[in-house]
Amino acid sequence: MEGLVEFFKKFKWRIILIAAGIVFSILVFTINFWRTLLLVVVIFVCYFIGANIDKKGSIKRMFDYDTRD
Repeated sequence: MEGLVEFFKKFKWRIILIAAGIVFSILVFTINFWRTLLLVVVIFVCYFIGANIDKKGSIKRMFDYDTRD
């Protein structure tokens, strides 16, 4: 088990990006390239909105354009 953890620490980003590439390839071959691209864009937009809500504290404060923060 110790060797597996060390292996993952050493090659973490390679493993993560290969897994992401496999998932992307499966999605492209099953639901089409443009639908996959749309799915990725929607996920990134939702992540961005969620990160802003986490940073500001609420949805109402996310749309507050007061620059005093």
